[in-house]
Amino acid sequence: MTSSGPLEYPQERRLIALTRVTDDANLVDSLRRVATAADDLVEHCSSASVTVIAGERPATMAATNDIATKMDRAQYDADDGPCLEAARNEQSVRIDALRAEARWPEFRRVGLHFGVLSSLSVPLRLEDADAFGGINVYGDVEAAFSAHDEQLVESFADQAAIVVSNAVAYWTMFDLSRNLTAAIEHRGVIEQAKGIVMAAERCSPDEAFAFLRRMSQQQNRKLRDIAIDVVESARRRDTR
Repeated sequence: MTSSGPLEYPQERRLIALTRVTDDANLVDSLRRVATAADDLVEHCSSASVTVIAGERPATMAATNDIATKMDRAQYDADDGPCLEAARNEQSVRIDALRAEARWPEFRRVGLHFGVLSSLSVPLRLEDADAFGGINVYGDVEAAFSAHDEQLVESFADQAAIVVSNAVAYWTMFDLSRNLTAAIEHRGVIEQAKGIVMAAERCSPDEAFAFLRRMSQQQNRKLRDIAIDVVESARRRDTR
């Protein structure tokens, strides 16, 4: 597509993709595309994720790989970290050298274990006053993200917030009497399981989802229960 407006750079043109995402009926897939678009947006990003905090409990709604999920989980378990600070305070947090980061020791430990050396978390300003969000990008080199990258991801987040707000609003209505946090976490654990399957089988997100669905059908169990088993099995392997 030839641009006729002021968007001249490839990274900036990628922001246009969100207008297609907002029309996608599959909200889980839309959120995964947001994470993937954030990953593609900046040159030195090695993984990305989307965090939503509802009912004061955070969950990863989508991630490009299992490392991003583990980085997020380290922060949720500690109830502190750059992505939670960015979401709650609505202010971006950039870490150029994770080795020297003293504020979040568990986040630093997990990051260095998986080769994450820098990070950038920017807030998602959601329409629901009771929900907060953030986009997290992780890098495998120090100083992976510049001030320009930060501005770029912030501009991206302004548009991505539309997609995430739509998802939160939809699930609030869809679940009615159910707890929204539980609904988010169910979808979050499916995304985590997909990331684990993608890493193990070296397959695409769609193929990973199809794999989980086949397991669900073969075992006659709910998809979220299969996903929980996959995630728990991976955690047990990591702690050995």
